[in-house]
Amino acid sequence: MENLAQLVDNEKFFQLYEKIVQLKLKSSDGKNTSLIQPITTFGVVDSKTHAGVYFPPMRKTFFCLFALLLPSFATAELFFSPLMISGHIKDYNAEEKAAIQKDLTCVRSVCLGQEPSNEERKPVYLATAGGPGARKTTILERFLAAHPQFSSAAYLDPDQRALKFMLHTYYSQSLSAVAIAKHPDFVHAQKAAYEKWRGASNYITLTLLEEAFATKRDIVHGATSTGEHIFNFLSKVKEAGYEIVFLLCSAEDSFRQKAIEYRNEQQKFYQSTPEDAVVKGKVFPLRTPAYFTYADTLYIYWSDDLETTERLAAVLKEGKLQVLDEEAYRRFVEKFERDRALLIREGKRLLSWEELLQTYQRRFLNDV
Repeated sequence: MENLAQLVDNEKFFQLYEKIVQLKLKSSDGKNTSLIQPITTFGVVDSKTHAGVYFPPMRKTFFCLFALLLPSFATAELFFSPLMISGHIKDYNAEEKAAIQKDLTCVRSVCLGQEPSNEERKPVYLATAGGPGARKTTILERFLAAHPQFSSAAYLDPDQRALKFMLHTYYSQSLSAVAIAKHPDFVHAQKAAYEKWRGASNYITLTLLEEAFATKRDIVHGATSTGEHIFNFLSKVKEAGYEIVFLLCSAEDSFRQKAIEYRNEQQKFYQSTPEDAVVKGKVFPLRTPAYFTYADTLYIYWSDDLETTERLAAVLKEGKLQVLDEEAYRRFVEKFERDRALLIREGKRLLSWEELLQTYQRRFLNDV
């Protein structure tokens, strides 16, 4: 395969691609149809040089044809730009990037392998939100088991659904016998492997998210949902016609620390330190307004300890709050308000829990 740099000027090509990759046409049935796949499914981009992207000959011809014929069509924004997605792998070398592409194929077969549902309804975006160690994956997978309508959804998660299936990088390169032998114990080996390949797992997850959104698949997204982009992202999901469902997961900081220790030391799957779990958990209240602004349905979960199952405290649906477990709901709200008070002392401005409920309920007043 030829290096794209041999065909066209890299800088000019990348600027043109950024425009053309976003083109969508209306098909005869009125649905959006992507003209070409995102750059991440063609190959890999070094965001500094824009080199290292490879196209098979047929695709090069296909792309050049559209580059010449389609620049005047209206554009539609991607959820994440090709440059942003490829930025997650900019520090890997060419050999590592090639291995990441192989892992992209592996993870795609696992996460997008099911045939999508043909039901005539709005697609659903189902996601978790909460700090590290708040039992998000366990809660999500129990929820999926109880709701078989998500059996054909694209289920994505940079840790549980990407790293765990990255055979060509995470496992073969960083968790081989010789790689593990370089560390004092397996936990340290896993930490090094996680830090090495976390960027690649984010790249793979975002690439597959774009693919799932492009085909209007139901999407299940295991995530903290606490990034600064969450407001803009959920706005785009809503504009794309998705029903949005969130599982809000919370627990005392001491529980989350123990959960991280258990995952690291007993399950042998490193994602963060117990200390990181507490620090990152502080961000959850800052992003909560996004969930109440855009979600159609919110499930509120509280966990007491590692020995007992999480408790479904309440459900917000169609503008109404249904409390299912008074004590669990009270503890969830109290934890939120304590964290909110700490953030206010740091100079942040946050809505109270009652104000968040009002924000959510007001959205449905016109439907009554």
